[in-house]
Amino acid sequence: MPHTIIAGIDKDLLAALDARAGLLTLRAILLRYQASGVTAAQVAGLLQELRAATQDEALEDTILDALDMVTGWCGPELRVWDEAGGNRAS
Repeated sequence: MPHTIIAGIDKDLLAALDARAGLLTLRAILLRYQASGVTAAQVAGLLQELRAATQDEALEDTILDALDMVTGWCGPELRVWDEAGGNRAS
């Protein structure tokens, strides 16, 4: 079981990942973490734990999509945290 950041948001993130939610849905959940003061590093750690625990390739792809938005390895319109990983949305 991955560590807990904010239980309610974690639950929504897990449900969205399981449903293979689209990028905008994932981004909305990530923005909730950001608005709650959670750092990019904390969310990236959770996503890495989830990735390591899965053997489902489609789920891993969805986790990687979310991780790209957390780390900034995406277009600026999807980025949640700034390049420094702080708490500012881009």
